[in-house]
Parts: sequence; C-alpha cells; structure tokens
Amino acid sequence: MPRPWVEIAAHPLFGPAARGLAANVLAAADDNRQLAAVFKDAGHYITAMSAAYLDTRGGLTPTMLRQICAGTGLLTANRAGALLVFMTHIGVLETGDDKSYRTTPSFRQAWCAHLKGALHAAAMLEPALVAVLHRLDDPATYQQFLALQAARFYAMTHAPDPFRSLRAAFLHPLAGCSILHALVLACTDDAFEPTDGAIVSLAALAQRFAVSQPHVRRVLKRAEAGRFVRHLGPSRRAFDPAGFAMIRYHYAELLAVLIACGQQLLGETPTDLIDCPMSTS
Repeated sequence: MPRPWVEIAAHPLFGPAARGLAANVLAAADDNRQLAAVFKDAGHYITAMSAAYLDTRGGLTPTMLRQICAGTGLLTANRAGALLVFMTHIGVLETGDDKSYRTTPSFRQAWCAHLKGALHAAAMLEPALVAVLHRLDDPATYQQFLALQAARFYAMTHAPDPFRSLRAAFLHPLAGCSILHALVLACTDDAFEPTDGAIVSLAALAQRFAVSQPHVRRVLKRAEAGRFVRHLGPSRRAFDPAGFAMIRYHYAELLAVLIACGQQLLGETPTDLIDCPMSTS
C-alpha cells in the first residue's frame, strides 16, 4: 500500500474520520435526492464528478463526458451516455440553447455541500483543511478543488488496483457504495474495527437506497463470497476479518485523496499520492 494510506490508517483519529466520512456521505444523500442517485455506485459517482469538472471548464458535451468516463475504466462510453440522460432527467444537468450541457444550480450547491462534508471528516486528520472547507463557497476555489480531485482520480485509474475484489463486491453494484457506508456505521466501533455484528435490515437498506430487497441480498451475498461480510443469523451481519483490512485501506485512500487535494490547493503540493491506485466512493 502507498505510504500515505498506511500512515492514515494508523493515525489515532483514523476511526472517527473514516466513520465520519461514511456518515457525512449518507447524510448528504438522505438530504438530497440528486446526490442519493449519483452516490449509488462508482460509475454514477465518476460520471457526476466528471460532469461537474467539465462544466467548470466549459466543455460539458456528451462526447467529452463519454470519453473521460470511459478512460477511467470504471464504465463504458455507452453507459456514461445513458447516465448523462439519467442525470438530465433527475435535474443534475440541463441543456442550453446550443445543445450543450450545464450542471444545474441546485446540483452545484449540493455537490459543494458534499465536498464540505467529506473535507470535514478529513480535517480530523489534517486540521488545515478547515480553511479549504470554508472557502468552497467561492466559485474559484470550488472549481480549483474539483480540478485537483478530478486530476488525481483520473491519474490513479491508470495505476494497479489493489481493490479489485472490493470493487466487485461493493463499488460497482447499484447501491453497493451506500450499503458499504451503512455497514461501516453499523458494524465497526469508534476505532473503525469490526464489532461482533449488528442487525442489518434488508428492508431498511432497500427502502433507504431505492433498490429491491433481492438486490440488497445479492450485494451482501457477493460480499460474503468475497470474504468481506459474514452472515451471523437472521438479519445479523458482521465484517469478515479476512477482507476488512482492504476496507480500512479503501477509506484511508479516500481520506488521503481529500487531504492531498486540500494541501495542494493551500499551496502544499505533495507528489506521493498522484499516481496511487483508485477505488471510488
């Protein structure tokens, strides 16, 4: 694992920061139906982030969005095109008179709030990020942070991926990312270590994340097969120690990217994260 991920995972406040990140992402989704839709899996998230980034550059066209999303390897160009139509339907994007696309004001506000919540969690590990958080309402700062975040994500997709099985279990299935965040909050302690388990209601997850109960069951079954989750009894799940280390480093990576982007925006430019592998939240 890259040194910054190891250091972050060993930080005394890593547990609260990782759990805070999961809680803030879910809270943002609960408060905003547009975010709830685009947080569901890695493909939705990277498409929404790419749309937000391209919009700040004046280049949000179907062709550019398809190309940049397909280049990450997280989804095909055709799926990116389908998600563009979907995001227009739910109000993330709107079309102009010249047939170009723009992110809507409501989505820009929601995405900014999402970034603030993520930075608030990362600031537990790097207090200097509080300054970035307070500046995100400034359009120039918002655009600069998006550019840094996008550049790091796109660069990291070309490096070896240590989280391939985690992607298959949680990051690619619809609502898998949200289910993982919910499991983290239910089945870890304050130090981000697995507990003896908790009641995890399939019906509650299905209702919260707008998918079917059979789909939630399939996601959890796949996670069990990948040795990330154990089924302890009726509605009771726990993380499997065999795969939990990968989950810890996944959250360490997400926090590392936020910290690196914030430091770079503040003028401290670390280079040791630029080519790290990527999973997506």
